[in-house]
Amino acid sequence: MAVGQHTITALVQNESGTLNRLVSLFRRRMFSLASLNAGDCEQEGYSRLTFVVNGDDNVLRQCLRQLEKLIDVVEVDDLPVQASVQRELALVQVNCGVDKRREVLEIVQVMNCDVLHMSHDKLTLQCTAEAARLDNLIELLRPYGIGQVVRSGLVAMRVA
Repeated sequence: MAVGQHTITALVQNESGTLNRLVSLFRRRMFSLASLNAGDCEQEGYSRLTFVVNGDDNVLRQCLRQLEKLIDVVEVDDLPVQASVQRELALVQVNCGVDKRREVLEIVQVMNCDVLHMSHDKLTLQCTAEAARLDNLIELLRPYGIGQVVRSGLVAMRVA
């Protein structure tokens, strides 16, 4: 069995302590959580969570079974990459002077990012994409001097 990352979504009741119970489950079972994102969804009183779990297929099965046992969890779904849309938001602050700005803006254009703020010596960028594309963007910008990176964590939805 190959070890990899698995994307799981869960529809949960939006009750006090729900997130704490979910995170405690991951901690107790020693599941390796690479990303966790939670937010309101289309159903009032519920939230949809996206987890990225590191491990093999056995870890994935155990994780799904344990999540399904929790009272707050209404629905759990394993989302393979080929059957889902998966995106992450990154805010990147680049420390670049006027002399390097044109080069950075060319990268921004090619990578389909938005410039949120520009000052004399910094650019603040926003990019929404697959995690690998964001990793690539950060590596392309690293030679210019990255001041700060903030990533949202993955959100995903089944499409097939």
